[in-house]
Amino acid sequence: MTDSPVLLVEDDDSIALIVETILSTAGLVVTRAVSGQEALSLAATTVPGLLITDLNLPGDLGGDTLAMQLRARTPHLPVILISGDFDDATPRDDLVPGAVILPKPFRRAALLEALETAKATQP
Repeated sequence: MTDSPVLLVEDDDSIALIVETILSTAGLVVTRAVSGQEALSLAATTVPGLLITDLNLPGDLGGDTLAMQLRARTPHLPVILISGDFDDATPRDDLVPGAVILPKPFRRAALLEALETAKATQP
């Protein structure tokens, strides 16, 4: 991973705390936002090295749209989309090309595996 922080966008405090703890324990710096708009503001001043975002965010900017807007600025930004709404019938390829999908609930090992996959899929 780069020296750039992980941008975590999650409005559920309990999930955000768990993800932040796992990432911090893995030696990563985490910047957190609770909405897509807040994430865009943060990314305007500090370019993230990885985006982990919930698909369903408060307000009118969902995680998939947020990821595409950030990818317009940083084309090779690794993205992990997390959501409790994924099931086997959910079309995933149209969301964000190259994004790693991580259904909630997930375990620590699944998050760390998603990190490695996201890093490996970007040049």
